[in-house]
Amino acid sequence: MKVFEYNIDSQYSVEKYKGEGQFRYLDNGEIIPQVTDSLYKYMPWNERTISSLLDNYLWLTNPVYFNDPFDCNRNLILNYQFTNQEKQKKSNYFNDIGILSFTENKLSQLMWAHYTGNYNGIVLKFKGDAFKNINIKSQFDKIKLRKVIYPKNFKIFPPFEFAKELMLFIKTNSWSYEREWRLIANLKKPYNRHLRFNSKALEEIYIGYNLFENLESKSVSILTTIRDAFYPKTKLTIVFPDNEVFGQMIFRDWDRILNGINK
Repeated sequence: MKVFEYNIDSQYSVEKYKGEGQFRYLDNGEIIPQVTDSLYKYMPWNERTISSLLDNYLWLTNPVYFNDPFDCNRNLILNYQFTNQEKQKKSNYFNDIGILSFTENKLSQLMWAHYTGNYNGIVLKFKGDAFKNINIKSQFDKIKLRKVIYPKNFKIFPPFEFAKELMLFIKTNSWSYEREWRLIANLKKPYNRHLRFNSKALEEIYIGYNLFENLESKSVSILTTIRDAFYPKTKLTIVFPDNEVFGQMIFRDWDRILNGINK
């Protein structure tokens, strides 16, 4: 029996049924899935990324560091009752929340430009269920993987039971091109933001062509060495703009290039 229903806009809605502990989020009446085929993580090439690969972890970010100041903002909730401690911080500062952003889209030109430094970084491809059933009680009180929703008619929502959860994975429609998925973790300790992943879950690493062509930095050599040592089953793929077809990207297998098979 349905005990709660709320329409976020004409496309998205929320439901809860008796006996169910979680809310259902719907897109045009269809339940939004909580798993996808693949998850992609755009990353710049720097010391932090190298450290993440060497120690197979990803960083759970405090939303205050996101590039959208209206993201995860407590003012999304109508008449939000700020505590004295919250009043001392920005409205999207969460000491006990860590968020890891993924996407369904490995080919977004905007994200390759913004999040890899103009094709000077990499994109990690993980199995879609790699972060589905994480249960590290010493580190997290609760952890969820959610698909971000982008209402066309964005509005502030009432302080319902689900409001604080919804606040963390709803964005304005101008960000819909990112097709984002979020892993949202309730942290037991604010400084413990390293989320370790199974090395076998990393299926492929896409290398931006500018990183590849900047051979003086030895970046691709470092990446290849890391792959060989820690992720031997992971494929390395170079991403290039197609010289013959405007706006199209092409992919080349780095191992085949190394072996002189695919030049």
